Amino acid sequence: MKRFPTRTLAALLLTAGACAPATDVGLTTNESIVANCQKVADVSASDSLSPQDARVALSDAARAKGGNYVLLANDAARKGAAYRCEMPRTASK
Repeated sequence: MKRFPTRTLAALLLTAGACAPATDVGLTTNESIVANCQKVADVSASDSLSPQDARVALSDAARAKGGNYVLLANDAARKGAAYRCEMPRTASK
């Protein structure tokens, strides 16, 4: 039986991981959206970032903590709370 070289296996695993879809993170100012969710961490973005880059940084920080929503005080906020919310289950036929 032929064996894969370790480097080949590592390259395949890295390529597969890079192709995996990223989990979307929602940004909201509406507390009712996260009312039944689990808070996982406080997140923040640097004041030196543009507003768009700050939103990306907040999303990335939430994703890294296992969150899929960030609750912000307002649309311009640079700090928020990351939440993990369960996705609604679909009915099977």
